[in-house]
Amino acid sequence: MVLAVTCFSSGAALCEELVVPGSGNLEFVLGELAKAFNTSQSAHHVVVPPSSGHAGAVRDVSEGIATLGRVGRPLTEPELAKGLIYIPLGRDAVVAVAGAAVTVRGISSEQLKGIFGGKITDWRELGGQPAPIRAIGKEATDSIRRQLGAKVPDLAYAESVKIVHLDPYLIELIDRYPSSFAIMNRSALEACKSKVVILALDGVLPSIDNLANGTYPLSTEFGLIHKAGRLSPAGKAFVDFIQSPNGEKILRAHGVLAKRH
Repeated sequence: MVLAVTCFSSGAALCEELVVPGSGNLEFVLGELAKAFNTSQSAHHVVVPPSSGHAGAVRDVSEGIATLGRVGRPLTEPELAKGLIYIPLGRDAVVAVAGAAVTVRGISSEQLKGIFGGKITDWRELGGQPAPIRAIGKEATDSIRRQLGAKVPDLAYAESVKIVHLDPYLIELIDRYPSSFAIMNRSALEACKSKVVILALDGVLPSIDNLANGTYPLSTEFGLIHKAGRLSPAGKAFVDFIQSPNGEKILRAHGVLAKRH
């Protein structure tokens, strides 16, 4: 069943409901964009469902189940060969994050390697209040994990690291364990219910200004995908809204450096 159905606007006229499945990386910020878009007009209604992963977006759009999908990285050549079009939306800082009880405010790349490698196991070793470090990671194929591995040579994950497959599960664990540690894109962390701690990396804070000037080294690009010639009127209107000054303002408010078009 195609995830683009009719709905009724307040004026009782038919409108298009657009469901945008896919990556958890931009689930929160795209949800905020959808709220603003839905409020700004009544011709269409956008829904951002829980994460089905990058692969879920590629599958659903390729098979015609959805007309628009959300992805946490640019498409590969095999994915583009499926007739998919990639629309970059912006860059988001990839950050080291700690649970709400952690008093440490920054770590080095070597310390990050030590945490995931199982050599650093308590926050007191990093100058914080004593508490066991509950390290949480994504699977080896995750785009952010692979990018992190390219920036931090010889990064390996010990068996003690809890591996999850979707971002909502990672966020749930960060909230559950106040002494947790993980790597994630910054805007996604706004879905956390607890007041998590975003750590400086090698002395540099992941601010949008440091992201823009290249001082902060870790970021991820995300975007939307559709099949060539299959972008629906609602999909086009939503993309136009995201790329407008209002959309760019919302992205920036959540720490995302919008892609200029």
